[in-house]
Amino acid sequence: MNDRSDVRSAPRFRTRIYGVFSKDIDLDETEMLMANLSLGGAFIRCESPSSPGTSVTLRIYLPNEEVPLSVAGEVVWWRMPGSEATPGMGVKFLQISRPDHERITAFLAGLVEAEMFG
Repeated sequence: MNDRSDVRSAPRFRTRIYGVFSKDIDLDETEMLMANLSLGGAFIRCESPSSPGTSVTLRIYLPNEEVPLSVAGEVVWWRMPGSEATPGMGVKFLQISRPDHERITAFLAGLVEAEMFG
């Protein structure tokens, strides 16, 4: 796998956040676990990743919040099960509401604070 750090627009933070995703052409939802998150995207751990270029909708359940975030994104890379690394996909966020963006910002700020002062 190539080093993608040079194309990321925002730093990523390790997480373990539950959620679901669906392809825009499909109403079925697939469970996922976000292994890392930034303001611009995430790595989604899942056994059935979508192929690059696929439009997806993510419902992200932040810890201690009842209402999920809703984010439209695009799969930019994937890793299938059976490879040496964790299967999943890298998703670039394309559309997110201002309130949901603020919720992600506050969540990430809390992670930074916990890392620095925890």
